[in-house]
Amino acid sequence: MINRLKRLNIAPYKTPILLGFMAVNFFLTGVDVLIAHSENNFFRWEVIPLIFSPLAVVAVLAQLAFRKNTVVKRTFQTVMWVGVVVGIVGTLLHLAGNATSSQQSLNRLLVTGSPIGAPIAFAGIACYALAIAHYRGTTRRSKLLVFTGLGFLGAVIAVFLDHARLGFVSGYTMIPLVSGTLATLACFYMAYGQTNRHETYICFSILALNLLVGLVGFGFHLAGNLAGTQSIVWARMMYRNPLMGPLLFCNLAVLGGLSLLPELVVKPGD
Repeated sequence: MINRLKRLNIAPYKTPILLGFMAVNFFLTGVDVLIAHSENNFFRWEVIPLIFSPLAVVAVLAQLAFRKNTVVKRTFQTVMWVGVVVGIVGTLLHLAGNATSSQQSLNRLLVTGSPIGAPIAFAGIACYALAIAHYRGTTRRSKLLVFTGLGFLGAVIAVFLDHARLGFVSGYTMIPLVSGTLATLACFYMAYGQTNRHETYICFSILALNLLVGLVGFGFHLAGNLAGTQSIVWARMMYRNPLMGPLLFCNLAVLGGLSLLPELVVKPGD
């Protein structure tokens, strides 16, 4: 596979592919937030990520189209750093919203309340996009794999907290925890280790496993939302089993695969 990728000479197109995928990520994250925050009729600060999402998409697409334009580049960097702030502040606001009293239980704070790991997705996508534009060569490959590994780690934590609501009654709810942990370790190892072709194949296999886990998880969530109904009940689709949750594993698997694509050789002075 690695030799085939090299023969395809895909390295010159890696940056556009990655930036395009970041635009898709910001768009889908915005849609997810739109669905989640509609439950509260977009109360107070909940409109901020809805405003930021399309702004981030435009900034990424502009960077993709006009990469050599200084104004576009600085605007892109500014918007991405705003995304980092939006992600961190959103996480703190979710925590504050869950802590409705000084005697709040840890279960309410982390498990049954607002998902504390959801807003940080904006920060993760923004950091990944900044790394795409800033680094080159093997250094960029390492940075992107680190961010992908952190993304898998966040996904594992999010799944743990989400499935903890059900007490892990069904054994298969542990599958994404195992596959996600393997992907986290594989990405970190590929980022920092002196890897060979066989280890790269193993990493691709683990990423493919997580892609499958995400698709199967989406099917389980969809089936759970449709159970006992004669027709599609949109309220259950939006607020019962999160349909976008399992697809995070698919997204990260693709992201990891793109990160492993060959990089252009950086010449001295470039």
